[in-house]
Amino acid sequence: MTTGDLYNLLGLSPNASPEDVKAAYYQAARRFHPDANRNPGASEEFKLIADAYAILSDATQRAAYDAAVLQTGSGPLLAVRPIYSRNPLPALGEPQALYALLELHPAILTDLPDPPVNLCLVIDRSTSMQGPRLDQVKAAVLQVIDSLRESDTFSVVAFSDKADVVVPAQRGLAEKTVAKAKVSTVSAQGGTEILQGLLSGLTELHRHISPAAVNHLVLLTDGRTYGDEADCLMLASLAATDGIAISGLGIGDEWNDRFVDELAGRTGGSATYVQSTANVATFIQERIRGIGSAYAERVNAQVTLDPKMELLQVFRVSPDPGPVPLELPLRLGSLPKRYPATVLFKFQLPPLQTGAQSIARISFFADIVSLGRRGERLVVDLALPVIANAPAGTPPPALVEALAKLSQYQMQERAWQQVAEGDVAGAVERLKALGTRLLASGQPELARLALSEAARLEKTNVLSEDAKKQLKYGTRALLASPGGTGNYR
Repeated sequence: MTTGDLYNLLGLSPNASPEDVKAAYYQAARRFHPDANRNPGASEEFKLIADAYAILSDATQRAAYDAAVLQTGSGPLLAVRPIYSRNPLPALGEPQALYALLELHPAILTDLPDPPVNLCLVIDRSTSMQGPRLDQVKAAVLQVIDSLRESDTFSVVAFSDKADVVVPAQRGLAEKTVAKAKVSTVSAQGGTEILQGLLSGLTELHRHISPAAVNHLVLLTDGRTYGDEADCLMLASLAATDGIAISGLGIGDEWNDRFVDELAGRTGGSATYVQSTANVATFIQERIRGIGSAYAERVNAQVTLDPKMELLQVFRVSPDPGPVPLELPLRLGSLPKRYPATVLFKFQLPPLQTGAQSIARISFFADIVSLGRRGERLVVDLALPVIANAPAGTPPPALVEALAKLSQYQMQERAWQQVAEGDVAGAVERLKALGTRLLASGQPELARLALSEAARLEKTNVLSEDAKKQLKYGTRALLASPGGTGNYR
């Protein structure tokens, strides 16, 4: 068990009295005992709680544990702050929704060195990439090669209907000139089979995979893969268990954004849309700079619900906004050094009576690679008082802003769904409403796009893939920017 976890597991401070330890254990046991809680994960949580209590309730074992923590100088490296949409909760005879925005912070402010990176670029070289697209991608890869450090491991795979390893995985990349020459020879040909590229890319990453490095695959594509999406998603799930993240860069308007979103989301990576070929190099450079420069990597969350509670939705607000698949553990990506990683949870609560109400226990796990601390664990218990006639109040500003921006993102998602269902008129009205809200929130460019797409859809009954992706990734990007810049390209 990670140093410093025992008190955190029971929700105690290190100076807790024996009576406090016993009371905390009984309270936690009532929540997570398998006889009382049938939710997945409750049994494992109960075992951890019992182990912690066995040590902390024994004076000799507790003293030895405290001495070990003091001697190593280790302590919690993560901190979390929950922000609720209602606090206190109202006592109601019907179900109610609760939003919780969790801000995960570094617990220490000292700058840490950037860890080594094990990176593979997987490049689509199908016929549709021919010309400026592939030229821009190759130019960006050459810039990445120039920026590599001796501690970094790097490889390049090019794929169409088959994959070739252009630059085999190697640490330090001593022969940069040779590697750049090989990249320059990549030419466009064939169809698009992303599975081939992923298989070869992950094979290269595994040659030097290390828990002491950031292991990351970046996929660049402009097309749709056919017949192998399910296998790609399964491969992504396996990569996540190995500690490998996958990020996707979609170029143009023909690639399958939902597929790439899910592919990246299963690993804690991100998907981004590049509208202009001229911006490909800029994006790749920014993506590579972000990889490995965070405080913590491989941030995951295990959610153990209290009885009768439901988890409806999880959305990563920052960094790299996007929906998080409801597969445990939740893959949340990385934690920046200088600002929190924020995640929005939506719960469905059953009818509540007055008193203290526990909702869920969320255990965050992360690797602080620069310090050699792996599987660092932090536990937060979501619990709120329930009172009769609770005042509605105003949610905290950070949550209000997140929900307002998420609502804009969800409006465009619902509009495309209405088009697919044949309700074009409903989609038009929703896009008009979105344009009005975007204009009011200081986003004139996105507002004009939403309104023009509403007018075009009303006239032709056909949506524009380009406008769809611009609105999707533009409204999504607003979530991560306090001022709202919409940094899609």
